[in-house]
Amino acid sequence: MIYHSKINKMTPKKPKEKMYGNRINEMLKERQMTIQELADLSGVRPSHLSRIINGQRRCISLPIAIKVAQALKNSVEEIFIYQKPEEPVVLEDDNN
Repeated sequence: MIYHSKINKMTPKKPKEKMYGNRINEMLKERQMTIQELADLSGVRPSHLSRIINGQRRCISLPIAIKVAQALKNSVEEIFIYQKPEEPVVLEDDNN
């Protein structure tokens, strides 16, 4: 467990929420927009956006998520996926 000091107390550090994916690339294609254009609209560096899109950055700050969402005219929830996708249930046939 990782700890950090807060007002001279040792408290457990809360693990960061990680996202499981995003729809940025899909939305860029729908809008015929480039990463550079999104960067210009959002104020987020193109290299940072590229790492987010490619899944290399799974923990991003809320201000960046909001900037991207505003530039794409969508909500944060519509763009970023923070829940692990549910595994499909496979039913076995007892007759075999």
